[in-house]
Amino acid sequence: MLKFISRLMRFSGKDAWKLKASAAVSFVEGLFGNVPIYAALLVIIRITERTLDGAYAWTAFLIVLASLAVKWILRRVFTGMQSDAACRVAARERLKIGDLFKRFPMSYFTEGNIGEVTNVITGDLSFAEDYGMTKLDDVISGLIAIVIACAFLLWVDWRVAAASVVGCALALIAFDAMEKVTKRQAKIRMEQASKLTGAVLEYTEGISVIKALRMSGDAAKRMDASIEDACLHAIDFESSMVKPVTRYLHCYAFAIAAALFLSFWRFFNGEMGLPVVIMVALFIFRIYLPAMGLGTGASIMRVMEAGLDRYEKLKEVPIIDADGKDIPLSSFDIAFEDVSFSYEAKETLKNISFTAKEHSMTALVGASGSGKTTIANLIVRFWDAQKGAVKIGGIDVREMTCDSLLRYVSMVFQRVYLFHDTIENNIRFGSPDATREEIIAAAKKARCHDFIEALPDGYDTVVGEGGSTLSGGEKQRISIARAILKDAPIVLLDEATASVDPDNEKYIQEAINELVRDKTLIIIAHRLSTIKRADQILVIDDGRIVERGRHDELLAKGGQYRALWTRRQNANSWRIARA
Repeated sequence: MLKFISRLMRFSGKDAWKLKASAAVSFVEGLFGNVPIYAALLVIIRITERTLDGAYAWTAFLIVLASLAVKWILRRVFTGMQSDAACRVAARERLKIGDLFKRFPMSYFTEGNIGEVTNVITGDLSFAEDYGMTKLDDVISGLIAIVIACAFLLWVDWRVAAASVVGCALALIAFDAMEKVTKRQAKIRMEQASKLTGAVLEYTEGISVIKALRMSGDAAKRMDASIEDACLHAIDFESSMVKPVTRYLHCYAFAIAAALFLSFWRFFNGEMGLPVVIMVALFIFRIYLPAMGLGTGASIMRVMEAGLDRYEKLKEVPIIDADGKDIPLSSFDIAFEDVSFSYEAKETLKNISFTAKEHSMTALVGASGSGKTTIANLIVRFWDAQKGAVKIGGIDVREMTCDSLLRYVSMVFQRVYLFHDTIENNIRFGSPDATREEIIAAAKKARCHDFIEALPDGYDTVVGEGGSTLSGGEKQRISIARAILKDAPIVLLDEATASVDPDNEKYIQEAINELVRDKTLIIIAHRLSTIKRADQILVIDDGRIVERGRHDELLAKGGQYRALWTRRQNANSWRIARA
């Protein structure tokens, strides 16, 4: 329990002082909460002694009112400090994780960790925010209750106090046993929650494919199995808590029963006055309630601790730019020097070497899976090369932080992602400090200003998550506007016109021309007609550069590029024949 409090303080960082201060306030509030009981005890004693007068009664009444007022003020202060600390800590840690995500290797996100990541952000940190600080209050209140109970009973009678101490000692032993169960079960529960989240995400993200291939029944069965498994583990968790929690509560029941029995026994023997017996009977039930609440809160504390374990594990994932520096670049040529790269056991690039000159256009062509996209990914450090070096302006990208590297690069790929936000904010993502006028200017260059203005709320129109409320061509032009606004000197382009209709293709091509003007351009080409004027074309096959040169030179060689060009020309002229 104390380790949990200590860990919560460390987790809170610079806001830990608020928790310590709120704990002190909670302690004082607990003391004031018992003032009415002592006041009542003194009044009852005066009544039984027939010495109570009006002045004494009014004094006791005013003391009770004052204590309640002070208790209310302290509760407001405590709650405010506690809530402020919880919200600030959770916000700060979420921002830290968001920053770490940008620096994780992409392999982390492709190894089945999405459910884990989602649960950390939306589950674990939210759980700590909502319950962690509350449980701290419960722990403090429970400990205060035990101390006050023993002190009060010691004042009443040492025999009654001794019975109470024995009961509390047995309760602490039972609590330790209960924590061992909750610690083991909480870890299992967290693992199951991650699996369930991953299954739900997989189902919802792939719902279009599932419906199109009429696999909804099979996919739903897999998700149902995950839900059923999570349900069974949750039931097992609750079942395993029944006996230890019951033993814990029985210890306090023993302490209460022993205190009452000894009080009544001493009263009938004439060794204790009636007012004191009455107060013991009233006081003993109230004073142990916070301490008994620790039993039901133990599972919550351990679940939260398991969540913090998972959060700390996430923070320990090696970041790709741990040794990187913020290096300013003055030139923007791109060089691959004998680069090899493998996704796990599969070697994707094999001794690749080329230079893309500054302000030039380099096109990458080849069959699917040949390694074109991997080259683009290595430039922006989504992964790092296992052999050789990727350099920009003569600087190895591994010497740079991800932020300093990406400052110089804009990327426009076929699969465009827009956030569930306004169109203006989606474009502003390319330059957070941009003005409305700069955003509109970028939209005009990207040929999307007109269709944005035609929307009901214009630039304030909220698009669905992933841009689901816009067409593919509209999303593509907004992503190009984002890149134009960023105005980075290097542009990576996975040819954006490859999968759009002819009407949108014209606008997108015009937008791309605005984007790549005076840039160092790497283009992954699907339509070879768009790269006829490239400064160099690299033909990639099975992870190697098998041909390089300009369009006319490669056609004249009669090699793989000539074959690709011929196949593309034939594909462009296909017709459906009537049987």
